[in-house]
Amino acid sequence: MKVFPVRNQFSPSTKGRAQGSFSTGQRLARLAAVAVIASSTLVLAQAGQLDSTFGTGGIFTTNYNGPDQTMDTAVAIQSDGKIVVGGSNPGGAVLMRLNTNGTLDSSFGTDGVVNNNGVLGPVMAIAIQPDSKILAFASGFTGASLGRFNSDGSVDTSFGSGGFATSKSLNSGPSILSVMALQADGKILVTGAGLLGRYTSTGQLDTTFGSGGSGIAALNSVIATAIAVQPDGKILVTTGTGAPSQLLASPGFPSPQAGAIARYNTNGSLDATFGVQGQASCVASAAAIEIQSNGKIVVAGTIPSVLQTLLESDGITVVNNQTGFGVVRYNPNGSIDTSFNPGIGIGSGGGLITGFGNNFPQGSGFSLAIQSDGEIVVAGQAGNGNGGYNSSSFVLARYTTGGHLDTNFGSNGIVMTPIGQGHISFVSALALQSDGKIVAAGNYAPPAGGDYNNNFAVARYLAQ
Repeated sequence: MKVFPVRNQFSPSTKGRAQGSFSTGQRLARLAAVAVIASSTLVLAQAGQLDSTFGTGGIFTTNYNGPDQTMDTAVAIQSDGKIVVGGSNPGGAVLMRLNTNGTLDSSFGTDGVVNNNGVLGPVMAIAIQPDSKILAFASGFTGASLGRFNSDGSVDTSFGSGGFATSKSLNSGPSILSVMALQADGKILVTGAGLLGRYTSTGQLDTTFGSGGSGIAALNSVIATAIAVQPDGKILVTTGTGAPSQLLASPGFPSPQAGAIARYNTNGSLDATFGVQGQASCVASAAAIEIQSNGKIVVAGTIPSVLQTLLESDGITVVNNQTGFGVVRYNPNGSIDTSFNPGIGIGSGGGLITGFGNNFPQGSGFSLAIQSDGEIVVAGQAGNGNGGYNSSSFVLARYTTGGHLDTNFGSNGIVMTPIGQGHISFVSALALQSDGKIVAAGNYAPPAGGDYNNNFAVARYLAQ
């Protein structure tokens, strides 16, 4: 607030009052009013609120009609602030780009949308290259496919074969929980059917990676849910259960199980110096992983009901028949970081559980982002569990660097956003803008007995 000098207008030596001048009491009253207005503005701009400058009231949604499944499963933010989301719609795999104000970008594809049936199944992961080209990794029953698109949404035919990179080895079976990561050198890591593959920046299998120069290495699990690359090039992969939208190709929804985290060397071999022979267990069904600036590793997912007895034996109270967010932090060597939520976390510290009360007993964490200040944002779904996930909401929780809910965010650290009255909605992916605002991409649908025939939803939240 700008402060103006007052010595001339309000000097005691001033004779009389100019027209429009005020008494000391009136001036103080006006200053108090200004302070109240400023304070109210700060309250209204609370962290965790929907950003009213985005979409409609902070939310962008699509409205596809027809029986086909539609999914929004991935999001990435370009250097110019535009937002690329991916998934599938009745026309097949889809990419969509939004302007910074949450409207479709007409300079991308056709009216902001690119449908490409050359990509198999839903787009599961998106990465933006430094040259602004867009990588999209898609999966389905018959395997996985990696495509590259120019900044206008056209297929980049210089990549792979006609714009797409596929491998018979990676496509030997269903690639349901496919994930992707872009290395600092431009090489591209992908998973498929329990395998970890690496492509060059031109879309060819990297013969310096994997077994016998094949470009492919075996994972320690058939279900990879997330991937992250350390600054030294080592590769972290989590296993567990992903978002509901990621499981559509599977016959039924598997019960959440405890996950794990494994680390691989830059050549694709398991790094035996991490955890126990390259692997560390995780009490949460791991769905997302990020690396903090200090090298510590944060994993987020769901605390499944099958682990309640174990948790309660460790002194953790879990409401019966409830699930919730699980967050665990590791040291760089794979050991549990007991300084994270010490004393009241999982066991002697290192992790925490967030439930959403009796009205929302079915909570699941699907995505994770770490802010520039080190605070941790986890997002997913909070539902009432009545007939599956009918009804449910977008839900975000923010944690301090010490592992506690950040009470400055939303309501005591938690934000719920129901999209459409009585709708199913959940967050599949998170991205942070350069200004710190939080972009959550997911789905919403009318209740239909647990059916996920639904539409895209993208919400943007204030971070401070």
